[in-house]
Amino acid sequence: MNYLQLLFYAADYCFRINRQLAFIKSFLLPKVDAACNQFNYHPGEREAKKIKFYYPLFNHVVNCENYLSIKNRKLTRVETERLGYVSVWATLYDDFIDEEKWSKEKLVEIFEKTLPQEERTPKMQVFMAMDDALKQIFLPTEFYRSSLKLAIDWQIVSAKQLDSSISLEEVLYLSDVKCGNSSLLWASILDEEWTDAEKRFIYQSGYVGQLVNDAFDAQKDILDGGYTYIRKTESLAHAKELFLEACRVLNQTIMACDAPKKNKLRTIRRMACVHAFGLTALEHLQAIDKKYPKPIDWQQVKRSDLITDFAFVKNWLKTFKYAVQLSVISD
Repeated sequence: MNYLQLLFYAADYCFRINRQLAFIKSFLLPKVDAACNQFNYHPGEREAKKIKFYYPLFNHVVNCENYLSIKNRKLTRVETERLGYVSVWATLYDDFIDEEKWSKEKLVEIFEKTLPQEERTPKMQVFMAMDDALKQIFLPTEFYRSSLKLAIDWQIVSAKQLDSSISLEEVLYLSDVKCGNSSLLWASILDEEWTDAEKRFIYQSGYVGQLVNDAFDAQKDILDGGYTYIRKTESLAHAKELFLEACRVLNQTIMACDAPKKNKLRTIRRMACVHAFGLTALEHLQAIDKKYPKPIDWQQVKRSDLITDFAFVKNWLKTFKYAVQLSVISD
């Protein structure tokens, strides 16, 4: 990919983002607000942004539309509606696991709607309403059911990342299986027959996406007491190496798919545009290696050293450069 092609993909992302924002405003928000009002659930500002903006936007434009690039098609209207409902309830369900610490037995009861009525919180009832809305327009497949079970099981296990004794290898493994299976869950909502090779690239894209998220959310993870590869590598330079290797594997899995070459290159380039932001964040974090003594006391690292500010033009320019770089690595 050259810079002229990069401008094309950037413009395409802008178009798709605006289209999805219009969908969220016209279709999804009225449904979510109605359910929240019906069950007297009042999400805080941070929670509201997750369920009404970030996840419905990210999962559509960055995840599923990129998966479909290999098929040379876009999301249909009904697929978009399904994903909207799933984005909302998956976000709420993650909170039941990560923040509210419900037991696995209770989590099963919540999902299967067998939890006694008196134990159902307003948030749970909104979750159930979104799942009911999904079931009205989607007949669960075996791929969906198996992907859902794995995604939930590994999300529960990933709570181990709150344990300071966790090793780097364990962190990477959990990031891999948790986010890889979550990506397959999104893919299972779509009206597609995915080959094993395509499932491998979708799975790997979830892992790379988690590495990007960990680089961006370094400060939040520290405040929440979480341990990601950012904190567990011997240096931020090593973290960057791990990230580049994961991107290299992703490109290789895409090229291994049985699809026209132009579709594979389009998929690689679209994903490179997103993952380049992670590489920019990692470069910013690398300054920590020089500024702070080893072992790093992460509680003492300044906010400005942990957060990559895209108000600076230089960070956008770096991201453009990295998008071109990531689009060609595969050897």
